[in-house]
Amino acid sequence: MHELPLVFFTVLGQLSAGMVLLSSLSCFINHSQAKQVIRQKINGLALLFMALGMLIASFHLGHPMRAFNVILGIGRSPMSNEIFTFSVLFGVTLVSLLLNYFALNPNSEKLDMIKPLCLKINRIPYINQLLAIVLMILSLVFVWTIVLTYRLPTVKTWDTVYTPIQMYLTMLALGGIASARVGLYRLGTGAFIIGVLLIVLSKVPYFNLMTSISPALANAQLSWMIIECILLIVALMLIIFNYWRTKHMTILCTTAFACTFLGEVCGRIAFYNLWTIPL
Repeated sequence: MHELPLVFFTVLGQLSAGMVLLSSLSCFINHSQAKQVIRQKINGLALLFMALGMLIASFHLGHPMRAFNVILGIGRSPMSNEIFTFSVLFGVTLVSLLLNYFALNPNSEKLDMIKPLCLKINRIPYINQLLAIVLMILSLVFVWTIVLTYRLPTVKTWDTVYTPIQMYLTMLALGGIASARVGLYRLGTGAFIIGVLLIVLSKVPYFNLMTSISPALANAQLSWMIIECILLIVALMLIIFNYWRTKHMTILCTTAFACTFLGEVCGRIAFYNLWTIPL
């Protein structure tokens, strides 16, 4: 399937955006140093997922020189806007990561070239809260640019309310389980459970709508949707079981993350396979 780079880019992008969103939101819930360390880990992992997403997305371009076309299309091309917003989110997350590093380690001898600047910026009142607000807005805007890329009037199976619903629920479910795995357990678990339940519950009306638009294509994607739902339900059961344990098991959370990620990849494959232009 030639759209696989886009499948992984969008899923990894929404995963990263969800992690950044929840990490930033937690900044207003708990200001302790322990939570700040957890936020640092979440943002660092989110950056790794973003870098992986960008690497995979480069295969879709076919040739590195085509990247210039993406830059020239900013403002008029939805895909260019998507990549631009993604890059801005990456940059601001990196800045936040560096500032938090020196806030936690003011005596560190690493990165001496940027240390004085970071220490000076950290003296700005409420800088962490301001960056958290910017990151929350950017993460939500980035996912919206993905939605705009695929809400094409000519593609009836994509131009529905379920396109933004799917994109934002993937952000919530994957970002939630990844954040819970790193240490933001309550907030991450709550986001994950809400996301998974809504994804599963929306599948029947979504499939019915797709069937009314293109019965043959919709029926061909039924197996992908069933696999997605099974994997998400398995992940949900693992997290619920883990939640009621006196001591949480890391392996259960990791397995739940893997199931959720694979499930959303299956769901995204079904989404791309539903591409059709009615005559």
